[in-house]
Formats: sequence, C-alpha cells, structure tokens
Amino acid sequence: MQSSPPSGPVLVSARVTLRPFRPDDASRVALACQDPEIPKFTMMEEGLTQEKALEWIVRRNQLQEAGLFALAITVNGADECVGQIGAFVDAPNRRAETFYWIDRSQRRRGITSEALTLITDWVFADHDVVRAHLLTHPNNEASQRVAARSGYQREGILRAWEPIKDAQPDVVMWSRLATDPNPSEMPQRRTWADH
Repeated sequence: MQSSPPSGPVLVSARVTLRPFRPDDASRVALACQDPEIPKFTMMEEGLTQEKALEWIVRRNQLQEAGLFALAITVNGADECVGQIGAFVDAPNRRAETFYWIDRSQRRRGITSEALTLITDWVFADHDVVRAHLLTHPNNEASQRVAARSGYQREGILRAWEPIKDAQPDVVMWSRLATDPNPSEMPQRRTWADH
C-alpha cells in the first residue's frame, strides 16, 4: 500500500510529543489494540493486524484535509508510538471532538491527560475553536478520569447517541471551553489515576 509522507502538527509538552502517524507505527498500533479494552471502548478494530493497522494509518493521515487530526502519542526521550490522540475540527461551528487511547503499559502515569490537554490547547489556539468535547462509554471510568484531569466538565448522558460497531450505547458527554481555566492552573486531585 502506497502512503504519502506523514504531515501535520508536531506538538510538544513536558513529557509527551504528539506527531503524525508513520507507516512504521503499524506494529505498535496492532500490538496495543490486542488489549481488549481498546476495541471495547473505542472505534479501533478488534483483532487488528499489522497490515490493517497500516491501512488505518494511511486513512487517518489522508483525513487531515477534512479536519481530522489523529496523532501518535510518544513519550519524550523515545519516538515509539504508545497511543493515539486526536481532534476532529468542525470549523464552521468552532468546535472540535477529541478522542484518545493509550497502550496499557503507559496507563496511570498522566500521559494521556497531558496529551489531551496539549491537543485541546492546540485546537483552541490554532483553529479558532471555542468548544472541545469528547464522549466516553459510561463504564469507562479511566477515560472519564482523563477527561476530568484535562479540564473537561461532565455534561451528562446522551442516550443511544450513535451507532458504534454493533451497538448504539449511551455515552457521557464532556466539554471544555476556550474560556475555561487551563488544567495546569487547576488543583490536581491526586487520588485520581490517569488512563
């Protein structure tokens, strides 16, 4: 499968770098998605093979022109992909939907919330977005902790929101506005663990 060189933003914070996915990330994506929690709570395919992961990477990179920015999460000091963070920018309505998953080995370290804060700040600053939102499965408590740690506020349950794979589950809507306090300025709840 031919793929054009990855392009897109590279975002850096204290501990993470977010960069476009590359073809050589396919094996890491496939391996991470063997964790049943990732396909259970995200749109990632169950039993993802390396070949299918490469196809997924190519499609993701092609969708940037349509406003979908899917970036690999890397931990500073290493360039290997440990997860996905992204935002679908709806420019006419000045809003973005964010989404994420991370390899089991990187959970409970604050990596995902740092990545979510970074991409949310980027859509506010670079895309004139005033509202960022995300959806979590009601049973995905770890993902909800990530949202809260990243300054998102729980808005409520959206019943039977949209088809996801073979179901149409309820979801929890979370949002952060450009005018909300930056999470770095908010007191952290140290009892909460990151996803």
